Amino acid sequence: MPTKSKKQSTLGQQSILAYLGIDGSKANNDKPKQHHNKHISRQNSILSATNNDDGFGDDSSYDTSIDTSMEMSNFKNPTLESAVLQHRANQSLSSQRTLKILGESNLVNTTQSGKDNLKRTNSDILSTFEGGQAKKVAKLTNFKSPTISQTEGTQLSTEQKSVIDSVLAGCNVFYTGSAGTGKSVVLRELVRILKSKYGDNMGVTAPTGMAACNIQGQTIFKFLEIGLAFKSAPDLANMIRKNHHKLSKWTRLRVLIIDEVSMIDGALFDKLENVARLVRKSDKPFGGIQIVCTGDFYQLPPVAVNRTAQFCFQSKSWSKVINKNIVLKQIFRQKGDHDLIEMLNALRTGELGDAIVAKFKDLSRTVHYDDGIEPTQLFPTRKEVHSANSDRLKKLSSKAYEFMAKDSHKGEHVKKQYDQLLCEETLVLKEGAQVMNIKNINDHLVNGTLGTVMFFTTLKLYLKILDIYGAIEAMDSQMLKEVKFITSRIGSVKSWTDDDRLVFQQVPDERKTHFESLVQMAVLETTANILPVVLFKLNGYDEAVLVDRQEFTVETGHENRADGNPYRAQLPLLLSWAMSIHKAQGQTLPRVKIDLNRVFENGHAYVAISRAVSRETLQVKHFSIGKVKASPIVKQFYQHLEK
Repeated sequence: MPTKSKKQSTLGQQSILAYLGIDGSKANNDKPKQHHNKHISRQNSILSATNNDDGFGDDSSYDTSIDTSMEMSNFKNPTLESAVLQHRANQSLSSQRTLKILGESNLVNTTQSGKDNLKRTNSDILSTFEGGQAKKVAKLTNFKSPTISQTEGTQLSTEQKSVIDSVLAGCNVFYTGSAGTGKSVVLRELVRILKSKYGDNMGVTAPTGMAACNIQGQTIFKFLEIGLAFKSAPDLANMIRKNHHKLSKWTRLRVLIIDEVSMIDGALFDKLENVARLVRKSDKPFGGIQIVCTGDFYQLPPVAVNRTAQFCFQSKSWSKVINKNIVLKQIFRQKGDHDLIEMLNALRTGELGDAIVAKFKDLSRTVHYDDGIEPTQLFPTRKEVHSANSDRLKKLSSKAYEFMAKDSHKGEHVKKQYDQLLCEETLVLKEGAQVMNIKNINDHLVNGTLGTVMFFTTLKLYLKILDIYGAIEAMDSQMLKEVKFITSRIGSVKSWTDDDRLVFQQVPDERKTHFESLVQMAVLETTANILPVVLFKLNGYDEAVLVDRQEFTVETGHENRADGNPYRAQLPLLLSWAMSIHKAQGQTLPRVKIDLNRVFENGHAYVAISRAVSRETLQVKHFSIGKVKASPIVKQFYQHLEK
């Protein structure tokens, strides 16, 4: 063993009482009183491990064989499972504490049936900025979360039920509505029903990674395995025919759902429709595949390379494919805030009277929140988002931890594809940083959930802290102060200050022995395994979660390549003081702040403002009629639909 490690071990095992020169006669070995939080039942969640359900057992309620994206599926990790089971074994039978870990898991290559799993290297980097010195740490791997949540028993409105009935009758349906009309609720119910009917012979897709993440599906490119669809329809059809797996998938496909269809270019829709007919050797629209499209064309329009994009409904095949249109009109997101509903309806079409404009200008006031969670600011460009988040992070005086992503493949052509992923190449976090979860984990902790970084720790130390102190959420201020002090000593042999000694003296006598042992344990831990603990704000309660890395996969259309698809391993977190309007589409944000000074695209203002749930948590700066842009082509299309 290296000399340095011996010294660290010797120092770490000294009695803290002796080291500090404090009389330890009052300390006792009694285990502190357990602090229980309300037990929360989380089926199909790998976040929660209780005495009765550690989240690692087989769950027959969902099928992981269903073809979902790499970032959406859940796989079980024996290392983490062993740690949790050992933790459970050490607890008393009466303990009902809940352990929450957004966790580590084995990576499985889902695209190579019958082949060996791809090897993953353990070489990620985590740097702590302490005295200007960066420290490398090992990469941790990803897990896959369950498929879309079960919604049986969901109460649907009459118009929402009409969508379900039309789809079950075999119609090719386009259903639409303004923001907040429950399009996603209908989608979840459709997926539940169709999955039970067709199994994996149906697809849940969206045009972008963020939109796909919102519905726990895949991008349309990944699901159909066509790369970025740059090739012609005949060439794509030939590529599919030459691959048995792809051909089987296309020929067995019964239903294809496309969410956020407003962002699908009309030319791409025509190309996919043509490919389907060629591959399936059928003259029926889309080769006989039932199509269900949903979205709002008043929101962000499609983007095309080197030409003017056209809306999906302008494509040659749209009217041939879609034979049932349904417009949802009942608002649910802003339910009860009738003024905001009226304002959004006017904003959507760009038809604003003086009274509506005055109401929007009234929203320029500052909104204050007592719990410290600030509103998410929405900006039209990535540059503005990065600048706003960086400025806020710099204002925090706590130590910075830099999490560098590990990219599996190198090269400029792949780097551009990595830039399209949801996760960051470099993620810098501090205690107190406001973050957003970018994975749908369960019905409660979903993509878009906001939280605050509480502290940083290792898995081993985290388990021991839970064993001694109980659930993080249930801790009082003194307990949390102790835990933050303990975790601050990870891998550190620096001398104790007078402030450190004061912290120790403030620890209650019944916890001093346990506190001492945890500090000793922290000293022997390594910064190589540090992860953030985030306190997420859920519906009506808080939940502390140890957040681990996950894998985000680049879609190339070459899933069977020998070296596997490019992937990036990174924490599923983003700084959430600011967010782009483009990424916000499809999100429901509990607190929103928007500056319309630099919006430039049709639908920008409407998408941004309609993310809010009420005027009470919405601030809009620089509102003017000139900033509200709605496409006249879209207005004409909706006028025709609603006749």
